Amino acid sequence: QTVVVPILAMNRAKWIWGEDAAEFRPERWASVPEAAMAIPGIWGNMLSFLGGPRACIGYKFSLVETKALLFTLIRSFEFELAVPVEDLTKRSTIVQRPVLKSDPEGHSQLPLLIKPVSQSWM
Repeated sequence: QTVVVPILAMNRAKWIWGEDAAEFRPERWASVPEAAMAIPGIWGNMLSFLGGPRACIGYKFSLVETKALLFTLIRSFEFELAVPVEDLTKRSTIVQRPVLKSDPEGHSQLPLLIKPVSQSWM
């Protein structure tokens, strides 16, 4: 029997996270909604790494790696979309990846303009 767990749907469910469920709001985890306590995820009341005996064994490494990468990139560079936001969509396979509506048959892509941060204090 195949069981499908709608990870994205649970992570963005308005009945759990509120009307702004699709928005990135880190302060939301300062007081996690009561409905989210029922989600069996292993991190942040989310199903991104699944949960229980089928949970991702490398989730802690993934989190540390992501934090280190973001810390380095955000401190060093300014990022700006190189295409209009309306031209972006997503393709879901095992994970979601950005694609351009203007090139739907193309590979995963997210065109960005990247500039070094001017750090006069260094």
